[in-house]
Amino acid sequence: MREPPRHPYFDDRSAVSWQRSLDDAAAAAQKSSQRILIVVTHPDCGGSRALLERVFPKEEITEELRRGFVCVAADSRSLPAEIAALLAVAPKKEPTPVCLYAAADPSGVRLLFSTAGGRPPAVFIRDLTDAHARH
Repeated sequence: MREPPRHPYFDDRSAVSWQRSLDDAAAAAQKSSQRILIVVTHPDCGGSRALLERVFPKEEITEELRRGFVCVAADSRSLPAEIAALLAVAPKKEPTPVCLYAAADPSGVRLLFSTAGGRPPAVFIRDLTDAHARH
């Protein structure tokens, strides 16, 4: 059995399978009726480490992520153009980690909202729920 793709810098204990391409994530999200969560991190960021290594592995969060999101790992130092374009219009874009919540439809990927900085588990689960409620 093939192991799911891991995050490039942090050990989320295989909480999610990480995409690197927004196009691939959009296709998967459309096919499965899921939202897209793009997590922009920096390898030296303590907040990024805490989110991915302490918050993502919590059972209720892992379940919500797997059930409702296609996750994309992005490095703040070398963003692909399509992720940089979403980040440019995001109202909250620093400090890392930046979470971009998006939806995919036939016309493309559209940003729903963003959060920046570390997120405690209760706040992060609220963000995930909010992403599903937005249209």
